[in-house]
Amino acid sequence: MPKPRTYIEASASGTTGTIRIVDRISEYSQSSSSTIKTIVDEYLKTGVTDVEVYINSAGGNCFEATEMCNDLKRLSKVTIKIGSVAASAATYFMTQFPSVAYPNSQIMIHRPKLGTYGDIVTIKADLKLLENTTEDYKTAYATKMNKTVEQVEEFFAQGDYWMTANEAKVQGLLDTILDQTEEVTAESIRILEAVAAPIIPELIKENQKQQMERKQLISRLKLSADATDAEIDTALSALETKASRTEALEASAKTQKEAMASTLVDQAILDKKITADQKDNYLKLANANFEGTKAIIDAMQGVVKVSAEIEAPSATASGREKWTMEDYQAKDPEALMEMMNKEPEKFKKLEAAYFGA
Repeated sequence: MPKPRTYIEASASGTTGTIRIVDRISEYSQSSSSTIKTIVDEYLKTGVTDVEVYINSAGGNCFEATEMCNDLKRLSKVTIKIGSVAASAATYFMTQFPSVAYPNSQIMIHRPKLGTYGDIVTIKADLKLLENTTEDYKTAYATKMNKTVEQVEEFFAQGDYWMTANEAKVQGLLDTILDQTEEVTAESIRILEAVAAPIIPELIKENQKQQMERKQLISRLKLSADATDAEIDTALSALETKASRTEALEASAKTQKEAMASTLVDQAILDKKITADQKDNYLKLANANFEGTKAIIDAMQGVVKVSAEIEAPSATASGREKWTMEDYQAKDPEALMEMMNKEPEKFKKLEAAYFGA
């Protein structure tokens, strides 16, 4: 699965600016010193002096982190705000500027690392570069934490040295702990897993889910975006009341419809237009189409009359070519109603034959 693109975001309002550095720091990505230089240049042009730099990063290139800090020092005031994690080179910012973090932020320091290849001369040169970088970082940590370089070396000797926000504050690397807890995102989980953090918090989505559901509910209720809980409850109560009334009306209409159908069919039986064993069929027809069924029943006569047989216009009626009105009424009243709706001319012929017209 490809890694998401690393990035830096910047915004400003008046003399205040915000920079967000997310994921790895690298000269090959947008999270680079060149991006920071461009942002700082623009801030200086527009009069931005007070900047908060939010960092949620596993670290990356030590030289890029150092150069980022060099550019940020051109601004009058810079504060570093740690998100879920600041590890490796991402902690260098904390040694150069005042820093704040959330109670659940995690912070890790270790010796700078270097990948190299080449002949013995190149390897020795790169080793000297790594030694210099290690001394720079060690001195930066010692100065910030008010410790000796030997004490910092003790941290380095433990490999990846992880600290909670509280421990980082006690050790002097962090200046302030915020009151609220940082929301843990999927991105933060991925960063923590990538650097093998000892504590991987569970991803909490419930708050986001509730906020999304609230927005959807407000939209469906046609309320303003800033609707209060009381306004939402009032709208829901009104909707429930309306739904209850609608349900009651529908139930009443259904009961009335069934009663009318029953009355119609019972009267047809009394008038000897249909037989009792046909009642269920006619009830179904009347419930489905009361007016159509009533028209058929109204066209019937209580006294059976001898009807002239008629020929159907087609020979594809499966033995019904010579069916009369009485045949349809007794054997298939549904077909008779369908004929009345779809083949009115044919129905009129049956009706004329039935009444001897």
